[in-house]
Amino acid sequence: MGPRGASERTGGTAGGGSMGELSTYEIAFLCGGPRRVAQTALLALVEGRRVRVSRAHRVEAVRAKPDAPAQAAPDDPLQAALLERVPGTGTMLGPLLAAVAETPELQEIAAALRERGLLRGAARPTRKGKAARRGLAEPPLTTDLARLAALGPEAVEDARMREILGTDDPKPIKLPRTRHRGDNLEASNLSDSQYNGY
Repeated sequence: MGPRGASERTGGTAGGGSMGELSTYEIAFLCGGPRRVAQTALLALVEGRRVRVSRAHRVEAVRAKPDAPAQAAPDDPLQAALLERVPGTGTMLGPLLAAVAETPELQEIAAALRERGLLRGAARPTRKGKAARRGLAEPPLTTDLARLAALGPEAVEDARMREILGTDDPKPIKLPRTRHRGDNLEASNLSDSQYNGY
């Protein structure tokens, strides 16, 4: 799509056929619902080096140096809303995408689709919306953002991001419970003289 910024590519219209009438976020909503829109905003931030996502699905904001202030909010309102929900310590991908899917910024995208007669209710495409959706995969999709929006995570060429976006968060590791807990020092079975220096 040329040298335009990620916010212009997502919030603006995507070129080619029926895609030219819809923004990348509108395409993502029509083809995959609110979660797909949130994924598209996240991928735009990853490509813009505003956030990084580990294979363990941890999302962190990128800073020039560890003690540097966060970068200015992106011009794209949805990307700004996503970035706002990434604390300094980072967060897990699944809950982040779920939170972004509920933001007013994302709900505005749904409202725009309803106004155009492409969506009814919270997220159900109308007959007109389904017809538009069928044509969205036909134009050449030249970027990962366009492929993600129209076809889903499995169409992303970047193998690492395809795997991350296409899988659920890993389950937390449960550490085995021990008989003695750290907050009960009396139960440690250690001799007091071992540490009293005498």
